[in-house]
Amino acid sequence: MRLKPGITLAHADEVLRHAETTWTNARGAHNFHRAYTDAVHDTYRRLKQVFATPDIADGLRSAAYWNLLPIGGSRSTLGFFTDPAVATNVSAALRAENQALSTEIDSQVKALEEARAELEALKRLAARPGLPVVYDTNMLNHWRQPGDVLWRKVFKDQGEDIPLTRLVVPLRVIDELDRQKYGQGDLARKAATAIRFLDRILKGTQPGEPVELRKDAVLEIWVDTDDRGGDADLSILRCAADLDSLHPATGARVLTDDVGMRLRAQQLGLKVMHLPEDHRKPGTAIGDIPPTHREAADTA
Repeated sequence: MRLKPGITLAHADEVLRHAETTWTNARGAHNFHRAYTDAVHDTYRRLKQVFATPDIADGLRSAAYWNLLPIGGSRSTLGFFTDPAVATNVSAALRAENQALSTEIDSQVKALEEARAELEALKRLAARPGLPVVYDTNMLNHWRQPGDVLWRKVFKDQGEDIPLTRLVVPLRVIDELDRQKYGQGDLARKAATAIRFLDRILKGTQPGEPVELRKDAVLEIWVDTDDRGGDADLSILRCAADLDSLHPATGARVLTDDVGMRLRAQQLGLKVMHLPEDHRKPGTAIGDIPPTHREAADTA
């Protein structure tokens, strides 16, 4: 689940609870058409303002909504018919309409239940201790392995006292490493090494579960299967932006040595951090790279 920028978990919870109550009440209404249209009108705008993924509001005004909207007006009650055949036909039509409306209301209640489960999972993520630091792909390739970094000392040297660092590796970073390891040369070797490190550290853990690397650092995978296409850097920055919103007191950090990634993060209002140069893997320091290859190394 992803909230719109600037939306707090508390506000999202309030809006979702209101929608849950409204649609649950619609289930027990006598006039399904009025209850259904009123529920859409009452909840659409607020849900649209809060939830980015899944777009719960978009599901309210689906094709079903536009098909159900015109019905129920003139035939909301049976009325009095002298012809039994007409009365039977009207009654059957009303039952069909009510069944369609009831089914759609149940569908919306189920969608809200699924959203509730996702929001509760988001709350649990936000409650995890530690300052979130989002790894860029190149940091796993060209710098010391996360467990070999003295994170509290690194932060102290940069003017911050952070007792626990929460290292976050977006699923998209694993996709990038997996793609790179099938290439040629030094980058493929480094990507394969990074993949093996993550596999060893995370073996036997549940999806997204944090693993202790040392007393001052844990590592976890950010499992977001809805954001694995398109621009890899933007996907990683979205992860950082989500964590930044979930932790208003501390924010999140983007860990990168890529100039383009750093500029994009700064334009999105995200804080960027770096590791000291002596944390680079041998052979990857700027002075170790021939001038003709430095641009490629900077964007790897």
